[in-house]
Amino acid sequence: MIRTLSGSVMALCLAACASTPDVSPAAQILGKWNCTTSAEGMAVAGVFDYMADGAVKGQAQMDSDVQGMKASITGDIEATWEFLPDGRLKETITALTVKSAKMGGQVAPPAMIPTMIQPMVNESVVNQTSTSTAVFTADTFTSTDDEGVVTSCRR
Repeated sequence: MIRTLSGSVMALCLAACASTPDVSPAAQILGKWNCTTSAEGMAVAGVFDYMADGAVKGQAQMDSDVQGMKASITGDIEATWEFLPDGRLKETITALTVKSAKMGGQVAPPAMIPTMIQPMVNESVVNQTSTSTAVFTADTFTSTDDEGVVTSCRR
């Protein structure tokens, strides 16, 4: 009887452990997020899909106003993400394909995107890495990077 009871209790414990949801940051970050951030004359907003394989895909709009020159770029972003051993989130932009651009309020001619704008974006944005502290709630995700820039995301 005792052996049967202990087996039943162990089976219940294993079932309880198996059904406990994963609340690790790596599990919480998965899925689509609507995110916004701004710093140093630049604002970024977009929808980003964090996938289990460490990839991120999304669409973003970047608006800047640097030294009186306004620019707006939309594009498709590809990135990688991982949580470091210290718990911080590391993200690296691996590609940003420019879809449209405005410079000084004027729509950039389509021929200008691959010849002028895309190379500038590749040089200044692609392969950039940031690390941040991430805080999650049921439907929000807020990260603060090493420079104090806050990114707010909502499901």
